[in-house]
Amino acid sequence: MRQVPLHAAFVAALLAVVAPVRADAAPGFGLQAAAFVDDQDGTSYDVNAQFRPTESLTLALGAGQSRSSLVATDFDGTSVHGGVDLQRDRLGGGLYASRWDDSDQFTSRVAGGRFAVTFVEAFEAGVVLESRQLEVGYTTTGPLGRSVSQSVRFDGSGLGAELGWFGREWSGYLRGIGYDYDDQLDRAIVASRAPATRAFPRVASLVSAVLTRTAGAIDYQASVGVDRAFARSGLGVDLTLSRDAISGDDSTSVSVAWRYDLSTRVGVDVTLGITETDGLDSTAFAGLGFSFRN
Repeated sequence: MRQVPLHAAFVAALLAVVAPVRADAAPGFGLQAAAFVDDQDGTSYDVNAQFRPTESLTLALGAGQSRSSLVATDFDGTSVHGGVDLQRDRLGGGLYASRWDDSDQFTSRVAGGRFAVTFVEAFEAGVVLESRQLEVGYTTTGPLGRSVSQSVRFDGSGLGAELGWFGREWSGYLRGIGYDYDDQLDRAIVASRAPATRAFPRVASLVSAVLTRTAGAIDYQASVGVDRAFARSGLGVDLTLSRDAISGDDSTSVSVAWRYDLSTRVGVDVTLGITETDGLDSTAFAGLGFSFRN
């Protein structure tokens, strides 16, 4: 799946793996389900649930599946992610973790935390720290021309910052994060380009999709978004730039999302956009999501 965006608030949350609900929400339960398709026959499904036992505490759990068929690699991955978010007065923070698996081609484990401060009522600034463990399976040509299965694992850490503004009608966010990996990343880069390597997964395609981006080998990622709220609807625009650490491929994604409240508890959103990634054809995508809150 090349690209799987949601409306502005959900995109910002997915960049932190788990979708935290703002602390001023009343205690209760929330559920979101989304499905996406692209013009490369990619599909993706994701379900997220949040439980708010108090106005300050939010617990989240989600799962998803993404399928794609690229020139060199077919991905069929499943994900599980969850976390906890706590907000007291102007201070807030949270912990999150995720797991993404695609058979023996690629696995990803991410754990992290964020800390944020609200100031001047409508502005929020924060920092994000992450620990990442990634493993790539590939095939080389061994003695007598036989295929030999191998794998390489590399660990990394990320440091990022975010700034959000939440108004009655207009809201927006800025977010950026960069990663530093151990020396095993160099081994993965060499393996991906070595003449003896017969098949190396196109991991860059993971970075070019929102629901799989947090699982990919991210070098850096930067996002900006703005949202306009109306009486029962809203319109959001998002721009995301990212780079894959193994291939060095850059990806640019632009999406426009419209949401509508069918009732005080049920909402629907529609997303359209396009993604440009080095070495890959441009990909148009569309998504449909539903949300419930009590």
